[in-house]
Amino acid sequence: MTKREKNMLYIIILLFIVLITKSLFLDEIEVKGDALKFKQFVEKSVDEEKKYNGLLKKWGLVSYKVVDVKKTKKDGFSTILYCGEDGKTCKEIKIAGEYQGKVRGYFLYLFPYKEFKVKSNWKK
Repeated sequence: MTKREKNMLYIIILLFIVLITKSLFLDEIEVKGDALKFKQFVEKSVDEEKKYNGLLKKWGLVSYKVVDVKKTKKDGFSTILYCGEDGKTCKEIKIAGEYQGKVRGYFLYLFPYKEFKVKSNWKK
């Protein structure tokens, strides 16, 4: 193996370690208040939605993380289904404004392969 091939191998290993660190530790967001309620709503919705729960999800090869939540409109309100701390008692609540969440799909919890957005049901 030449010196250049060794260097390329080291770079590939380094980039793989950076990808693992990013996927496992840096992609998940921390939010508070209504944004946290919306994030929990998005996580539960994606978990229950049939089109995101295929064979790979059932086998545990695919996972989804909410990587971004932002408030797109400040006026009006959105109605979401919020589940309490126990996760069993769910009720519809109103949160101020409109929210949009970005969800990223991961293969083997490391390799991002899919990204989509979820919007709240906003009313004036």
